[in-house]
Amino acid sequence: MDDIDLKLLASLKEDAKRKYSDLADLLNLSAPSVHARVKKLEQLGVIQSYTINLNPKLLGAKLTAFVRVTTEGVACMDIPTSFEPFAEVEELHSVAGEESLLLKVRTRDTESLDVLLDQIRKIPGVRKTVTSIVLGTRIDRGTDPTAFNPANGSNGNSNGHAGEGGK
Repeated sequence: MDDIDLKLLASLKEDAKRKYSDLADLLNLSAPSVHARVKKLEQLGVIQSYTINLNPKLLGAKLTAFVRVTTEGVACMDIPTSFEPFAEVEELHSVAGEESLLLKVRTRDTESLDVLLDQIRKIPGVRKTVTSIVLGTRIDRGTDPTAFNPANGSNGNSNGHAGEGGK
């Protein structure tokens, strides 16, 4: 991938419905060239899908929480299927440390979070949960394709300031 691909990805991330002609103008390429680059990025698996961003609060999911799960007597690879029935679980990560799993969940309110946690604690192999309720989200940007450009240095920061992210 070159700088043009990274700029293309950043533009598509901002607005995936952008026309190839608009992207071509932005990148100083022809529309067919942009189309070819997009198809190549799709085939490589860099572009995995095109989606929409939903406002969870307007859909009734006003509470976000992170749940750290300690497991016992079960492999971390075997437990994720137990969480699939819970639509409130948006993300499930296997992590290093005292806990085995980290979940990002969204619920209507604390009462529905309480019910969800009770259901999670009943999953075979779940020994303990520790929950942190999100008071506010300060940064929610997803993957910045330009942050991993080798030209930006080894720390992955496009602005050169360690710890300040890619913007």
